[in-house]
Parts: sequence; C-alpha cells; structure tokens
Amino acid sequence: MRYKRLYLPIEEVARELNARLSLVLRAVASGYAVVIGDQWSMVRNLDKLLPGAVFLKGSNQIQTNWAKHAKDCGHRVVAIDEEVTAMSDKRFVLQGVTSEFLGNLDRFFLQGRNQHRIFLDAFPGHAERFAVTGNPRFDLLSPAMTRAFEGDVARIREEFGRYILVNTNFGAGNTGHGSRERFIEICERVGYARWDNPDDRAWFEATFDFEETNLVHFGEMVRALRDRFPDHQIVLRPHPSEDHTFWRRSLASEDRVHVMFAGTVVPWLLGADILIHNTCTTGTEAMVLGVPVAAYAPYTNWIESIFLSNLVTPVYRDLEGLFGAVQSAIDDRGGAVSAIRDAFGESLADHISLNGECGATEAIMAEIEGLELTPFEGHLFRNKDARLVLVALDEYRKNKMDLTRETLIQSLQNISRGLGAAAAVRVQKLSESMLAVFPPPAG
Repeated sequence: MRYKRLYLPIEEVARELNARLSLVLRAVASGYAVVIGDQWSMVRNLDKLLPGAVFLKGSNQIQTNWAKHAKDCGHRVVAIDEEVTAMSDKRFVLQGVTSEFLGNLDRFFLQGRNQHRIFLDAFPGHAERFAVTGNPRFDLLSPAMTRAFEGDVARIREEFGRYILVNTNFGAGNTGHGSRERFIEICERVGYARWDNPDDRAWFEATFDFEETNLVHFGEMVRALRDRFPDHQIVLRPHPSEDHTFWRRSLASEDRVHVMFAGTVVPWLLGADILIHNTCTTGTEAMVLGVPVAAYAPYTNWIESIFLSNLVTPVYRDLEGLFGAVQSAIDDRGGAVSAIRDAFGESLADHISLNGECGATEAIMAEIEGLELTPFEGHLFRNKDARLVLVALDEYRKNKMDLTRETLIQSLQNISRGLGAAAAVRVQKLSESMLAVFPPPAG
C-alpha cells in the first residue's frame, strides 16, 4: 500500500503523548503512516525518512534549526507552539519567534483569537501561514474524550479516596536542570532569553523571585491543607521541568501527602475535588474540564501577569480565602464550577479555541491534507535503508521519553474508547523511543 507520512517528534511523553494520539488515529484512518517518538533521534534521521509532514512543537532557536533542516530534507513543516499555551502577554507569546522560523513553515497552528491577533500584528507578511485551529491537548478534555480516562479515574479514587490536587509550576525556582546557572544556560541555548540582555535579565531575576518565594509558600500551604481538611488526601504533582526530588524529600514524612508524577494529568484532574495551582496550564485545563480550580499566589510581581492560567481562574492571596474556595468545591462541585465559568469563561474563550470533540485535531488534519503530500509504498526509508542514527539520551531526557510499544498501543486503545471506535492500527518499533503506526493490512 501507498501511504503519506506524518512525523511527530515529541520531547515529553507525560505532557505530549495523549495530545498527539487523536491526530495519530485521524491520520492513520486517512491513509498515513505516522512516526512518533524521541524528537532528537527523529530530527537526526529526517534525511533518511521519506518526505512527509514534520509537526514541530515549538518556535525557539532549536525548533527554527530543525524546521530548516526538515525543509532541506524535502519535508513539509508545520508547527504549534506548546509553550504559548501558558502565556497571555504579547511579549511572551512572541518570545523567541522569528521571521526566519515562520519562513520555514508551511502552516503555523494557533490556539485562539488572542494569539492570532498578536501574530498578525507582529508578522503580517506571514499571514497565509497562520491557521487558528485550537490545540489538540484541549480536545482530550471534551466530555466524549474523557471517557477514555474513566478506568484511570476509578483506580486513582480507589487508591486515594477523596483528594485535593496541587500542581506546581516552578521550573526556574525549583529547576530540574540543577542550578540557576544551568537554567539560564538552557534558556540562552534555545534562544528564549539571554542574561546579557537587560530586559531578559529582568525577566530572569523576577522569575526566580516569584517562583522561589511561592515555592516556600506552597510547601506551607500543602501542610495547612492537610490539617484543615482531615478527610482528604493531598496529591502534589510537580511540573515536568522541576526537581521532583525536592518535593519527595521535603514532604517525605508528611502524613496524607503524596508526591506523584505517574501518567497524564487528565485523570488526576477529573478525580480531584479541586485543583490548586499557580501559573500552571493545568489550571486552564481544569476550567475546560469543569473541575473546581483555584490559583494560590500569596506573593506576586509582574511575572504573574504573563500567564494565562492565573487570568482565567480565581486567584487567592491568603490561606483563608483559598480554604473557602476548597470548602465550596467540596460542598457544591457544580455550583463552584458554574461560578468560576461565569466569572472567567469569556476571557478563556478569547485565548483558547474550543471546537468540541476533536475540533483542533480535525482542523489541523485538514490543514495537513491541504499540503497535498506524496504517498509512498509502505516502507519508511529512502532507498529502503532502515539504519537509524540514534542520539544517546541522558537520564533527564530518558525519563521524559519513556515510550514503549506496549504503552503506545494501550494509549491508542484508551483514546479510541473515548472516540467510540476501535484502534485499527499496527505498530512497529523503530528504536527504543521511536515507533511507527500504520493502517491495518488490507482485508
């Protein structure tokens, strides 16, 4: 059989995989072969893989280099900026984006009206590349799709009972990269910010100040929550970019407090009586899901105003106000959700395009189909040379890219159940962290 090709390089399984799987299923159903997995090895081998569409997940300097490389290898290139999902401020929506990056794209997928206005104003010469599609990660939050997580939610509730979910977002103040200096170095390497630029240095300093101060308050808040609500467990999920060991050590001896980072966040949100966050995108996701949500920000500076999630969820500056929100969610879940949506729903709609079940996936797939890719016979490689050049992953990257054939198949089946359809695919292992998904054999 002849297939078109779609390449989905990912960096982090826990955060990205499920948001890509509805696209995998939709593409395979349309006659595509899809390669998904480790972004570093996939990009390294684009010259070996037959031409198709490469779907990038960001707009920094590394992604710019990869877009050019993909073009040079004969691929079409599309992208969505996953990091901007968290942002509302114009400067940071555009941070790191260049005309060079956009010039290497065939399509740039935008998550909503606010982002579209910002990009049209900043890059009018690239308007034909922009498509307001929404983000597939929000497709997963539609009522139909969340059926896929019913089993996970039941298992979580069986283990923990009633719980309050706390999601942290302190990737600078509690960086998983080991130090402030290393964090700065990585921001510079990807072209996001530079210490020797006065504006960027002000951002670094304010970010460290904001996150390190609120980090301390969050530790105190977790213990206070546990004491105020004795019938609840407290589940804390650190951001993927944080040092998880910090939380495990600091909360190790605390009764009824659990530090978890297993699987996707959606079933943990669905099972919680309320989510507490500070500038975390899961706050926005809770709004979409209809889960009670509160931001706790006892300390603030101008950094807080950058983030969408604290704009579209209620913010509390003291523990008593937060405890009142938690009690309201416990007493009347539906009423708490309605009050939050009445207050913040209009702002959310301006930033996130929500088109119902699989709306973003369908919109993105329609744009990819419009590229009129060339189909090839069933093999994946140019000259049928399947010898891959694999990039050695350090422990930090390995932990983020724990993707097996069994995990992918199970995840595809879960998403299929949410869609009310069977996962009619076959999965081939290409490497320890790259897999190919094909339509089933004919007949």
